[in-house]
Amino acid sequence: MNTTLTELNLKGNSLGEGGGQTIAAALRENHTLTELNLGYNSLGEGGGQAIAAALRVNTTLTDLNLEHNSLGEGGGQAIAAALRENHTLTELNLEHNSLEEGGESVVCQSWGNRGGTLEL
Repeated sequence: MNTTLTELNLKGNSLGEGGGQTIAAALRENHTLTELNLGYNSLGEGGGQAIAAALRVNTTLTDLNLEHNSLGEGGGQAIAAALRENHTLTELNLEHNSLEEGGESVVCQSWGNRGGTLEL
């Protein structure tokens, strides 16, 4: 496991759902990464749910970009549930993910008044 990497930009690599699950597994174990850009990777709902599960236990990530990943409402709801437990994330981009009204509203509620930037 890398113990020095703090920023990782994987934007536009067509990782897909499987790639999202692999990244999520690494996030559960990583204790140094603070910024992660996974924009434009077609993670889908399953990849979003995997990332959300990792956010529940990751305590170092502060900036996460998940724009344009087709997370859907289910992915949005999973992210929202993770935000209730994760208090280190201060920058989150979920733009263009088809979260629908239900996904967006629960993300906003879970984000609360933590400050930082939430992009929907």
